[in-house]
Amino acid sequence: MEQENEVLGLGFANAKLPKEERQLIINNILEIQDENKNKLENINLNLLFSQLKKKTSIWHLELNNKNLSKKDKYLIKYKCYTCNSIHIVGTTQFLRKINKCSLNCYLCRNKNEIKRLNHSNKLKELNIIKKELKEELKEELKEELKEDSILDISLIEFNKYDDDYKDDYFKFHLTNDEYKRISKNIISFQNGKYSDISNIEYCPILKTNNQMKFTSIMYDTINKTMFKAHQPILKCDNCCKEWRAKSIERFKNCIKILCNECTLCNRTFKIRNTKNIINENILYQSKLELKFIDWCNNNNIIVNNGPSIKYTFEDKERIYKVDFAIKDSLIEIKDNHIWHKQDIKTGKWLAKENAVKEFIKDNLIYKNYLLIFPNNWNLMLQNILKLNKI
Repeated sequence: MEQENEVLGLGFANAKLPKEERQLIINNILEIQDENKNKLENINLNLLFSQLKKKTSIWHLELNNKNLSKKDKYLIKYKCYTCNSIHIVGTTQFLRKINKCSLNCYLCRNKNEIKRLNHSNKLKELNIIKKELKEELKEELKEELKEDSILDISLIEFNKYDDDYKDDYFKFHLTNDEYKRISKNIISFQNGKYSDISNIEYCPILKTNNQMKFTSIMYDTINKTMFKAHQPILKCDNCCKEWRAKSIERFKNCIKILCNECTLCNRTFKIRNTKNIINENILYQSKLELKFIDWCNNNNIIVNNGPSIKYTFEDKERIYKVDFAIKDSLIEIKDNHIWHKQDIKTGKWLAKENAVKEFIKDNLIYKNYLLIFPNNWNLMLQNILKLNKI
């Protein structure tokens, strides 16, 4: 104990508790397994005390006359001195427990109601402080934005970099001209939170305090706030459907703004659009489909885009997009191409047809499904004229 008192004089905090309490932890060891999970026999453990440079390493364990270190891969099973629960830990965790003289296990600590309440109250205090700081920062930011100082300083700092850095920056971020090009398709930002686009300006350069150095930002001129252009809702140039994207940067090099469905189809078939007689966008993929749209327009028939119908093929849910719809009839145009023949061979086309039949059966609008090929072209067009009473 004289040696311990000398160390206490040096200020080592983990030497303040006596050896006897650490021995209680060791006495509660039930078994020790090696790295192959073989149980060790004839275990001889000694608790040693020595003065080292590291303050947390003055207590050591010897297992069968060999010093235990963190590199030793043992599994130590012990019973908690306080609550008698059984735990299995590695060598490092157990040595740490000895050094800290921790008689309680994690279950004991979690069940300590006083500690839990103190921790909860501390978190509440921190949340209040964070909220107050956030509000203060918002007010400061608003004051700075009134003078446009942040954006002016950002532009000055950005211009200090060389042309290579600027070129690399705008390989990802939109320029003002690129934003103007796609802004006609933007309906809102952050999934509808910012919907008044007329009051929102795009700022391509804003200085940040992280490794990115600069970023682009949206500026609300009415509320004097800045926000990221995340989750924009856009209008598709092909199908005119409103859909949500992750960011606006993905459209930097896009001539058209296409929704996910049109983009996916466009990788296999070139999707184009034209107008019907009431100036609505109609999608088509082949010359035969365009010929059909022109025929409808010439005969004063309103043709619309067909609906999307879910179907299952090879235990996977898919979507079949019918080409067109005229009043209560669904129209599918099929040319003699290899993809349709392959769908018939694999049974995929049959799955689509069955899905359409079920769709018509449960639908109050559509009653007919017409399949037009080049060899039945004239006959099917005459049927459409009769259905429309032309």
